[in-house]
Amino acid sequence: MSRKQSQGRDIVVKPIWWRQLALTLFLGLLGAFFGMLTFEVEAFNWIARVVFGVLATLSLLDQMFEWSRLRIDEKGYSLRGWFQRVEFRKDEVDEFVRKDYMNRDLILVRLTDQAALDRSLENCEIPFPCSFGRQANDVFETLKDSLKK
Repeated sequence: MSRKQSQGRDIVVKPIWWRQLALTLFLGLLGAFFGMLTFEVEAFNWIARVVFGVLATLSLLDQMFEWSRLRIDEKGYSLRGWFQRVEFRKDEVDEFVRKDYMNRDLILVRLTDQAALDRSLENCEIPFPCSFGRQANDVFETLKDSLKK
């Protein structure tokens, strides 16, 4: 598993570069495709072109500046993605659990009862989508190892 260690014990899990590049190219090609199509409503072409162009640009910037990532340090776990940002302190995390969800591995974080109460959560288990295209088993082992330290 490709991960970067910096400043002692910090671990950063980033998206796989070629998968994110493929997404960027796909979004850019969709923008170009809608630019070449002619529909009855010309505004649809412009809206689709702009939307896919902006998404492709955001995906490229995400790849360049590494906005989406999982950082594990002495404070805890910081998960950033396009649509969510989740942070847990190490003392809030009871354990990480791997469950089968629709024939795929899903990583769940099991919070302590007090942390769930503080965050006003009904359930102590929260999905933790942090694999970024990597094997869930590898990321799960990294998370389990970080709890031991």
